[in-house]
Amino acid sequence: MKTKNYILLFGYHLLFIIYAYQLRVYKGISDAHLYWGKTLDLEQYSWFDFADYGAKFVVFINYPLFKLGFPFWSGFLLYGIIGFMGILKWMQWTDLVVKDRFTYKGFNLAYLLFFMPNLHVWTSSIGKEALVFWGIAAVVFGLTTQKYRSFGFIGGSLVVLIIRPHVALMLLAAIAIAFLFQKRISLKKRMLIAGISFIGTLALLYLVFQATNIKYWDWKRINYFNEYSILSFRHSGSYVPMLEYNYFFKWFSFHFRPLFFDAHSVLAVLASIENAFSLIVCAVALFFALRFYSKINYTLAMKVAFLFTFIASLLYVERYANLGIFMRTKIMFQPFLIVASILIIEQGLKLKKYKKHE
Repeated sequence: MKTKNYILLFGYHLLFIIYAYQLRVYKGISDAHLYWGKTLDLEQYSWFDFADYGAKFVVFINYPLFKLGFPFWSGFLLYGIIGFMGILKWMQWTDLVVKDRFTYKGFNLAYLLFFMPNLHVWTSSIGKEALVFWGIAAVVFGLTTQKYRSFGFIGGSLVVLIIRPHVALMLLAAIAIAFLFQKRISLKKRMLIAGISFIGTLALLYLVFQATNIKYWDWKRINYFNEYSILSFRHSGSYVPMLEYNYFFKWFSFHFRPLFFDAHSVLAVLASIENAFSLIVCAVALFFALRFYSKINYTLAMKVAFLFTFIASLLYVERYANLGIFMRTKIMFQPFLIVASILIIEQGLKLKKYKKHE
């Protein structure tokens, strides 16, 4: 992308930052207020009271800033810039894996993906999303370029691990499984990766259980906490009765709603357009993946994107029941999923054309 296009994209992102700030100010109370110390009695806490993983760590990062008197709006600008850096890292990854496959009259059509509203909405506010998206994008980019010792890969891994251990668990599982099916890697190395990943998975699982108060492995206990989590959304404005749905409709609701029949606001209409686009892309990609299942080439990056989406979906359809939460959660994997799906479509169209001329 040319410099002027980056400036245009940041200007577009800045609009979302301003909107996010105005919305939180209008609401008067939100997670952003908590993360910026607005709803905390700071006389009762010291900085190191927040030296913990999860949401507390976000307050830990911000503590020196709001104690020094930095205004609320500056937090949105800071986190909006971090979120934009995550988008740039995802753009780098997209350029790397897509290259110029979708160029039309000198314009790369893949660049249109960079303006997806949902991605900018949730990376423009004070909160975990901007940090975690940068972390995931940095990890996936480092994995694709095989720069495992880079600041992005190591820093991104630590950010995801500290702020959202369960996401680190899912991402690690996706990467480990993807490596296990890389035929170019020797069996010895794959077994080593499996062993290290298994140990890491157990450690992360322990952290996740402690963070969610599940504490230990017990299927009935896990189901209880999952149902409790879903029912806690009952009085929210966009509640979805996930417990009443069959498994297919749970997945459909999580990935592709709100759709137009759910839309009751401008943001919901924008979300519906984006979800309709995602639905079409995923449906066409699935069609080609099934039709040419033995001929489609899945790169490591594509495998990680699909596995991460699959594993995350298994967890989140049992935990969340709110359309807004669905949209917020999906930004962790949906941008990678769409790019990977488009790469399948590109291969499928070529194979279809080749088959037609046989």
